[in-house]
Amino acid sequence: MTDGQTILIVGGYGHVGTRIARRLIDRNIGAVVIAGRNVAKAGQAAARLGCSARAVDLSDPARWEHALADIDMVVVCIDQDEAAFASFILSRGLVYIDVTASDAFFQKVERLEKLARENHGCAILSVGFAPGLTNLMVKACAARLDQVSKATIGIMLGLGDDHGPAAIAWTLNRIVDAEQPPEVAELPFGLKAKKHPALAFDFADQHVLRRTLAVVDTATYLTFDSAAISRLAFLVLPLLRGRLAWVPALTSLLSRVRLGSKRAALSITVSGSRNGAPRAVTALYEGQREAEITAEVAALTIEHMLSDRPAAGIHHLETLMNIDNIAAQLRDEGGMIDFSESSCCPPFVG
Repeated sequence: MTDGQTILIVGGYGHVGTRIARRLIDRNIGAVVIAGRNVAKAGQAAARLGCSARAVDLSDPARWEHALADIDMVVVCIDQDEAAFASFILSRGLVYIDVTASDAFFQKVERLEKLARENHGCAILSVGFAPGLTNLMVKACAARLDQVSKATIGIMLGLGDDHGPAAIAWTLNRIVDAEQPPEVAELPFGLKAKKHPALAFDFADQHVLRRTLAVVDTATYLTFDSAAISRLAFLVLPLLRGRLAWVPALTSLLSRVRLGSKRAALSITVSGSRNGAPRAVTALYEGQREAEITAEVAALTIEHMLSDRPAAGIHHLETLMNIDNIAAQLRDEGGMIDFSESSCCPPFVG
């Protein structure tokens, strides 16, 4: 265990938070404290995990100072609209890690760069499956090229997986609230690179990578493990645009129904040139249970940051780590990554 390092996990009794805590405790990485607004739930989760708990209410700044006593690192596993809590943590010179997928929130935290540097605090964003693993895979593909012109990111989720209601509602809200009908691409998924329909989706990674890796032409697409259900969903869901009142009912339904596997896959294609010739590098990832992969990436990030704390400031995962830092551990968890190259153009979008 890293001596003297105490990790507070806000939302530690939630869908992803408990999985992160379990990994840290099993691997003896730091002293874990489960936190959240509901102190009873935090206490129950802590008792099951064999760690301590305390109350942290992100809407009550008056109690933050007490809640952060003796804490070295704070991991947040719940969505936030504002960056006040992150600002408070950074002003205390602590490490802040966020497991979220909102670029609007990321940009608010990025504006705290000066505050973080002045107080020797640091934040690590884009930690998880997507964004997170997607960012590292794009970086790995881009490193094989001299010039990069485009990155296409495909994300496949298993309909038989146990997705938390908050994650389902977040996804549906972004599809239903889209200004324009999203386009559909045919992307390769799985280690056999089978083509699959995927819907253009406003994940944070595409925005982040434009800033961190300067890949201006970046797009992210979402699909599900059943091609037939995906095609049907992509016909029906756009018809619900603007009807946000439907989201709670759909969330409730999808939280209970299991229609497929627990498969989670990524398809990354980065195109550009090497030695003056056009090239495309494709990376395919195949694993199980999106929440487990997110927790694994987060736990490995936490371990890495405890042993080698980054400089003060605001960082995204791909600016601090490479895919090689976590690939072996992902394989141990059953996840496989395969790279290939071609002189062809990226997959057709239309």
